[in-house]
Amino acid sequence: MLTWIRAQLPLLRRSVRRRRRTLAVLAAALLIAALAPALLPPAVHGRSMVVTAVDLPAGTELSAHQLHEIRIAAELVPAGAPATREELVGRETALPLPAGAPVLPGVLTGGGATEVPEGSVLMAVPVPAALASRLTPGAEIEILSTGPDLGTPERIAARVVEVPAAQPSGSSIVAPGAGVPAEVLVAVERHRSGDLAHSLHEGWLSISLIG
Repeated sequence: MLTWIRAQLPLLRRSVRRRRRTLAVLAAALLIAALAPALLPPAVHGRSMVVTAVDLPAGTELSAHQLHEIRIAAELVPAGAPATREELVGRETALPLPAGAPVLPGVLTGGGATEVPEGSVLMAVPVPAALASRLTPGAEIEILSTGPDLGTPERIAARVVEVPAAQPSGSSIVAPGAGVPAEVLVAVERHRSGDLAHSLHEGWLSISLIG
């Protein structure tokens, strides 16, 4: 056996010499792959966000096995979104959540004050019952302020922050009574808050959900 190995050594040496450049390229590629993540800026790595691992009905007390952490681009993570499951264990859902839904402060009961996005103000707007049941925190809506001149509505962009907790027995998220609007908490740009307040006072509002 040793005699055979000695006989093969010259062939092995020639093979290595022929492939020296290829081996060097492979070694360099492996080194770059190992070091590159540490050299990239933090924003490239994204950040963690928590989503549901299973369908959760309203009123569920969250446990770790019902939650899953994912990584997405930092700029796509909503303000105030928890980054770890541990932050949410023991909290209770205010709404039914399908599997894969982001777990945001607005879909949970209690837990302190809602965080206001920078440059925005929080305002409560009445939303028709038919639309309110389709809203979730983070959804973008458009508030049309018609004013006395119906031909020139103003468009005010807003983002849903909190929706009313679901009612028991599978009822909608609004109070009992057909057609009763729900009070939904939205974030609007600070410079549009005066326009929205005036429209709320006069009743010149129409809400649409942006797809």
